[in-house]
Amino acid sequence: MCRPNNTETTGNSRRKRVVISGAGPAGLLLASLLLNKNKDSSCTVTYDVTLLDGREDFGIFTKEELSENHRSWMLGLADHGMDAIKTLPDLYENYVKGEGILVREFNIFLGSKKVTQTLDSYENTMKRLGKSAKDSSPPEAFIVDRNFIVAAMARYIRETHKNDSNFKAMYKTTCQYVDYDNRRVLVRNVNTKEEHYVDYDLLVGCDGVRSTVREAIVKRHSDFSMEYTDIFQEFKMTHLKAPKKVSKSAMSILPDIFPNCQGICLPETGDLVNIGIGVPRNLVDDLDDELKSDDYRVVAEYARKNFKAFELEDYDDFGKQWVGQRWNQTGMVHCNFYHSLKTGVVIMGDAAHATSPSIGMGMNTALRDAQIFSEILEETQDDFEKALPAFSEARVKEGNALSDLAMHLYCMDKKHQFIETIHLVVRSFLYSKFPTLIAEHPQTMVGRRGIALSDVYTQAVKLGVMGKHRAINDRIRMDYFERKTGMVKASEIMGRGIVSTLIYGAGLVALGAVTYQKLIL
Repeated sequence: MCRPNNTETTGNSRRKRVVISGAGPAGLLLASLLLNKNKDSSCTVTYDVTLLDGREDFGIFTKEELSENHRSWMLGLADHGMDAIKTLPDLYENYVKGEGILVREFNIFLGSKKVTQTLDSYENTMKRLGKSAKDSSPPEAFIVDRNFIVAAMARYIRETHKNDSNFKAMYKTTCQYVDYDNRRVLVRNVNTKEEHYVDYDLLVGCDGVRSTVREAIVKRHSDFSMEYTDIFQEFKMTHLKAPKKVSKSAMSILPDIFPNCQGICLPETGDLVNIGIGVPRNLVDDLDDELKSDDYRVVAEYARKNFKAFELEDYDDFGKQWVGQRWNQTGMVHCNFYHSLKTGVVIMGDAAHATSPSIGMGMNTALRDAQIFSEILEETQDDFEKALPAFSEARVKEGNALSDLAMHLYCMDKKHQFIETIHLVVRSFLYSKFPTLIAEHPQTMVGRRGIALSDVYTQAVKLGVMGKHRAINDRIRMDYFERKTGMVKASEIMGRGIVSTLIYGAGLVALGAVTYQKLIL
């Protein structure tokens, strides 16, 4: 039975006011899970949930409106995230299911040559290795538009709790300041600019990489360590008509798509593909002049001559989308704890562990945060004094493993990355033959059900991958910073031959899977 620790009561249950700042995947799932607890007749706690977000309610838009008016990101929804959503069966079955494309095939294009691996052959290989039916089943890997997932979850909570007096949605309302001494947040309506305070017993920061809620922990705790850095990568995304040579259920890696650039091609609904192209920050100035042009015809002609993987259906469309957007960047966050009893705050998702998209686990980890916090509340009988420290204990290792794996599984130095690719190939082959004697490569472990990211990180440390790559990558980043700022005026320029470290979505997982299967089939 749930046993609250606050004093406000209504009938036989006590109320807990929870303010969630941020209506992304983690915020929406947590709000739904807390409201679902109110339906449990054995629970003596009633959660009053207020959901804040500075944007509009995505649940009121059609997919066409979302695509036209909001920047779109294609992401991988892996077992970790799927299992979290399925804790609310109706949410999955009636809202999220069908929003993405199930990946059945992985490709690597080496120039125009395609190397392919299907999930059917993966399952057959696992059976040959003596795996059980459960273990030999391929993982569920969906490619989804993040906006569509957020919209589906927003529709679920709006339709399920539209007449629920315990739920209040405040869209187009931003969190301005946390008055933690008085357990209240100052909010501002984006349209009217009016401000007022909202009281809370628990404030949940799901408000992204630049979290206002996280600032309360910074101000109150001198022992709180929070590092905010960039991912050292510039990238652009294009949404194009699906090429004839690419399967509509395939994830395709595009190494060296252009000089100094790495790419990935992800399937979309509507007979489209999302082609993402990235370049390391220290090599942006070295891009070919055509890719810097503001004339879409120049970019289109360049792509026609240099895009070797497959023929695009409309090069002019590629050129227009390329010149019509700036280079995108994103940041990383590392924190040494995710809660504060003194302020009544807990953070999750990007507010706690924003990351590079290179291993495709950011949204999955955010959804898992919400699921784990809900489970911890159940285990601690809704006692925040116990639940918040337990959440940090459970998730800090996962969040930091996420960000560090995304940054350091790949090496920014071309020579060392070539050595690491050989290591991946050889170890994967030997593991397939002698799984009881040879340890698995960490890249092939990412995203699998039953394997925590901290387990993957431990494996990377044991094999020496993490320590070596961290030292090299940090040196390259520092060298760039020293030269850029003039700290070292005569520094030898490094990194002219550096291969990009960060491939989007679940790119690293796909590369490992393809290499692994090709060796043992």
